[in-house]
Order: sequence, then C-alpha cells, then structure tokens
Amino acid sequence: MSRAHDDSDTVTQATPHELVRELENSIAARLAAANQAGDEVALAQVQADHLIAEAEAQAAEVARQRTTAIQSAARAEAARLTEAGLRRAADLTAVATRRRDQDVATVLAAVLPQQPRSSQDEASRP
Repeated sequence: MSRAHDDSDTVTQATPHELVRELENSIAARLAAANQAGDEVALAQVQADHLIAEAEAQAAEVARQRTTAIQSAARAEAARLTEAGLRRAADLTAVATRRRDQDVATVLAAVLPQQPRSSQDEASRP
C-alpha cells in the first residue's frame, strides 16, 4: 500500500520554544498597544479638563458681563424712577401747598368780615 499524505512536508512546524516566543511577542505587542491607548486616554482627559476649565472661565466672564449690564440697567432705571418720583412729589407738594393756601384764604375771608376792627383797635392791642 502507498504511504499516507503527510502535511509536515509542506508546513513547517514551530517548536514549543518558538510558540512561546510568538505568544510572548503577541502579549508584549498587546500590552504596548494597551499602554499607548491608556496614554492617549490620559492625554484626552487632560485636554478635556483644559477645555472644561476654559469653558467655565468663559461662562463666568459672560455671566459677569451680563450681571454688570443688568446692574447698570437697573441702576439707570432706579435713577429714572427716583427722578420721576421726585418730580411727582414736588408736583403733589405744590398742589397741597396751593390747596392749603386756598383753604387758609377761605377761612380768613370767612372770619375777617365777622370781626371788623378799626385801625385804632389794632394799634391799641397789647
């Protein structure tokens, strides 16, 4: 009978030592890739932290500017309202003064005719 086909003639078989060496090289390559990926993640985290800090600083500046603008507008409005209130108070005071003067004049007009006095009476009064 003829001899059975042997694959060992066409394929070189690695020795156990070579297989271990290939496995070690594969593990080392994977560890190096994992370390590099870890370094890239750490760098990305640093960059993200920096971007977050920049965004926070920008947001704080925008908030400060908006707060300043709001405060300025509020102060201007308060000054305007105060001025308007002062004008209104002055107007009301003038109206009250005129009414008081009219009331006093009315009372005097009503009282004076009832008490006619001569110039001599006025002069002799102590």
